[in-house]
Amino acid sequence: MSAVRLIATGIALLGLVAWRLAAAELPAHVAQLLLMNNVAPDSVSVFIKRVGDTGPTIAHNVNTPRNPASVMKLVTTAAALDLLGADHRWQTQVLVDGTIKGNTLHGDLILKGGGDPWLVIERFWLLLRQLRARGLAHIAGDLILDDNLFDRTAITGTALDGKAFRAYNTPPNALLVNYGATRFTIEPRAGTLTVNADPLATTLRLANRLRSRSGSCARRGRNITLEVKHQGQHTEVAIGGSYPAHCEGAEFARTVLPHDQYVYGVFKALWQQLGGTLTGGWRYGHAPEGAQSLTRFESVSLAEAIRGINKFSNNVMARSLLLTLGVQFRGHPATPATGASAISDWLHTARVKMPALVIDNGAGLSRRARVSAAGLAALLEYTAAMAYFPEFAASLPIAGVDGSLRTRFQGIAAAGRLRLKTGQLTGVRALAGYATGRDGARWIIVILHNHPLANGPVGIDLQHQLLQSVLRP
Repeated sequence: MSAVRLIATGIALLGLVAWRLAAAELPAHVAQLLLMNNVAPDSVSVFIKRVGDTGPTIAHNVNTPRNPASVMKLVTTAAALDLLGADHRWQTQVLVDGTIKGNTLHGDLILKGGGDPWLVIERFWLLLRQLRARGLAHIAGDLILDDNLFDRTAITGTALDGKAFRAYNTPPNALLVNYGATRFTIEPRAGTLTVNADPLATTLRLANRLRSRSGSCARRGRNITLEVKHQGQHTEVAIGGSYPAHCEGAEFARTVLPHDQYVYGVFKALWQQLGGTLTGGWRYGHAPEGAQSLTRFESVSLAEAIRGINKFSNNVMARSLLLTLGVQFRGHPATPATGASAISDWLHTARVKMPALVIDNGAGLSRRARVSAAGLAALLEYTAAMAYFPEFAASLPIAGVDGSLRTRFQGIAAAGRLRLKTGQLTGVRALAGYATGRDGARWIIVILHNHPLANGPVGIDLQHQLLQSVLRP
């Protein structure tokens, strides 16, 4: 063998030895999986520990700061439960600036947002129904939108993936109605294509430019286009492209209206359906000191809200919750930074060490967010002893049952034994939560993977094999 080949072989062997040493804390079959797929072990952090044990069963790169994607929601929701309590509720106020004579308001109606993260369309309808039940029918004035509890100038509205109309990119707002989303439905009927929008908004102009085509139904929605034009007091949305008219219908949700247009347009449409009238327009503003309170609409409990956040990884709700912490513990107008500061103080008081934590929006929809596996495991250990742990655990997706794990990890453990939060961005796959072993012991699971291949099959296999190494020894 030539000297050059001997040197090359030596370098390769040294590289293989270094690789195996780096993966030494991982089970052999997991290290082999990474090696076979050319995934560096230093791109993975793992912390797996039985609750109550003095040390972990598997610990690998546990102090390395990593992007956790949506697993960051565990930090936000755990802090909120411990600080605010499971029955914390938000209030949306309705006030009047004017006089009410009979069933008519001569003046402005004010909607004052309280940061309710789950003011979905059904609950917004209930709010309006309360107003009608109090005898108000006609509003001879404007609708004032008071969303000043959160600092809108400090909240980024830039979509991380460039898809500004996707509902998961909706920025939070103290007066957030239905996540600002409109659900568009396409219904083939007698060879024609009908397009509808829900909820209705008086500020929305919908144009149907869909063309019928033949072809497979498997990818029937891939040729739909969306053109959005903001035109003063309304927005025109044109649904174009082509769709196979012989297939079943389809639906998709998008955030196409600006916040003020959406709240006003949906309010007016619902108000008219309830038999009311609204003659004026809308504007942002503050409720004046002398405004008369007409009603206060209470939200669902925090325990119910965090189920939506964790089970379905609702970004705008998580971002709103971080801002709520800012309001409660730093005053208003709240910013993401004041919410993060409140969480930092909570961690210090709870003696939970998370030195690598960088929390910029509370949802993990970020390239800046960071956490370490050891820090996240410390949080989960603290949460397991928290008074509201049952509510926290109930918010996590259950493998094979619901949420983002409805079709995941089947066959690894019996239903109900894996309660885990998922996280995924391009180049990021994360998993954290709890597992219950066959002996009833509770395990803390943290797997953080930052690598270009993390979103592919190897990222999924890595999670499966690590869970199996604990639950099926």
